This record gives sequence, structure tokens and C-alpha cells, in this order.
Amino acid sequence: MDKQKLYKKANEKVLIKLTLVFGLISVFVLLFSCKKELPPISKKKVEFPTRTLINANIINKDSGRISGNLRSPLIEEYTTVDSPYTIFRKGLNLDFYQKGSVKPGYFQADWAKLSDVTGLYEGRGNVIIVNEKGDSLKSEQLFWNKKNKTVYTSKEVYLISKEGDSLTAKNGLQATDDLETYTLFNNQGFKYVDDNQKF
Repeated sequence: MDKQKLYKKANEKVLIKLTLVFGLISVFVLLFSCKKELPPISKKKVEFPTRTLINANIINKDSGRISGNLRSPLIEEYTTVDSPYTIFRKGLNLDFYQKGSVKPGYFQADWAKLSDVTGLYEGRGNVIIVNEKGDSLKSEQLFWNKKNKTVYTSKEVYLISKEGDSLTAKNGLQATDDLETYTLFNNQGFKYVDDNQKF
């Protein structure tokens, strides 16, 4: 009987060892046989706005005189990045006053970005500039360098004077922001003339 008990105990030990071995093997098989792909880690830097303004109406003054009135449904400022900038995702309307003029100029875009370092505005979608005289410029994309007082684009541009004259530049333009001087690329247009006017 002692032999049977010893034999039974030995069988139990072997059975326990086999159960542990098969259990460990099945755990390893389950863990390592199915390759679950992890989503790739994006190395792109995500930037968050430092300040967000909703339904903003900002009035700028220079020496006690109003120099600009900016209105936008959403303004996001990013000031903690290498080149600080401001985004107007829902567009902007800007009245800007030149020294000595009573009537403001006007700048509008469906989307805009302002580089704080360079003073460069980029407008996209339904971009319109109207100067103090009433001459207007329309395009789908336009860059306005506020410091150099110039505007430029490589997109199609429409210039319409307050008299109704119209010019179209298929390949863009470079101009002063008051639209007094401009260079059009691949242009066409028409000009109203009086019946009495001689050439």
C-alpha cells in the first residue's frame, strides 16, 4: 500500500507540473500569437492656443487716434511657439484708418492668419480689401504685409474702382495697400469713358 500511495503522490506531482507547464504555454500562446497593432504615435507637435477670444471686437489706438477695429467670431492666439501667430478660423472684418483720412479702409476674409513677428496677414476665402476712396480688391487668397503696406497674391484678383472700372489679373498682383500703385499679372479689364472724352 505504501507503494500505491507513493505512486499516487508522484502521479499527482507530475500532473500538477504538467498542468502548470501547459497553462503557462497556453498563456504565452494567447499573449504572443495575436499581434495587436498599436496606433502609430504621431511625432507632429500639437499646438494649443494661449488665448481664445469669442465674438471679439478689438479697437486699436495709436496716439489717442483709432487705427483699427477688428471683429471676429473666434480668435486663437499662439504665443508660446517659436514664431507667434494668431488664427481667425471663422474669419475677420477689419476697419483700418490711415493717418489723415476720415473714412476707414476695410479688410475681410473667411479665414485669416496673422504672424505676430512679421506683421503679415494671410486671408483665404472671399478676401476683400476696400481703400478709403472706395476702390476694392477681391480674391480667394491674399497676403497683406502691414509693416510694408503692401498686398500680394498669385491667385486670380478683381480690382474694381469706385467709378466702376474693372480689372482682372489671372495670375495675381503686387500692390500698395491703399491700391494706388499695383502690378497685375496676366490682366484684362474694361474702363468706363465719357462720350465726350478724347484719346
